[in-house]
Amino acid sequence: MVLLDLVKIDLKKWLWIISIPTLLVLLTLGIFQAGEPAGFSAITGTVLLTLTLLPSMLMRLGFFKENPYLRWLVKYRKDLGIISGTWLLSHALISALFFFKRDESILNQLLEPPLQPVWIMIPILALMLITSNKASERKLGRQWRNLHSLVWLLPGLMVYHGNLAIANFEKEDFAPAIIILAVVILVAIYEFIKTRSYKRVLLILIGFITAVVLWTINNPG
Repeated sequence: MVLLDLVKIDLKKWLWIISIPTLLVLLTLGIFQAGEPAGFSAITGTVLLTLTLLPSMLMRLGFFKENPYLRWLVKYRKDLGIISGTWLLSHALISALFFFKRDESILNQLLEPPLQPVWIMIPILALMLITSNKASERKLGRQWRNLHSLVWLLPGLMVYHGNLAIANFEKEDFAPAIIILAVVILVAIYEFIKTRSYKRVLLILIGFITAVVLWTINNPG
């Protein structure tokens, strides 16, 4: 009965009520170099991104079409996208706070293999957040949807970033995020096989090709 009442909740309001104080605490921990706020923000942002992308894919494929919880998540898809972008950009900021404390220059650190995908991911996230409003949607017209489809470039780059973060920075807490992203990618591939709708899979593939290019550059041998 409690679960059934869940669909009556204004998810948009509660996402912000929970996220704002939590992110402020995580930023404070980042400033004082305490705990593992980067890992928590990465996993939370990834889960929210998955809740943005996965339910609508499942419904398009005909899975759980009448499930009230899935329909509830699809209803708040745009709000979940905004909040996931906020968490992922906060993750970047929290991580940067740790890098600023190192003796090595921030530019050299940003050129390290695990952080190279960030140069692509942060502009995409920021651009989507900036344009996640009715005014931008009206002004951009049909191009608004094309712009926001760039989100599908992220899964491959995030998997690459997460794996190297585990290897180079010993961030084992990133592992659950990688598994979640793998599920999203597999469902997108299955959707392509079933529907021949190629746009999402093509963008995922471009993201993976970019990751492979970065890997090749960093490991020429």
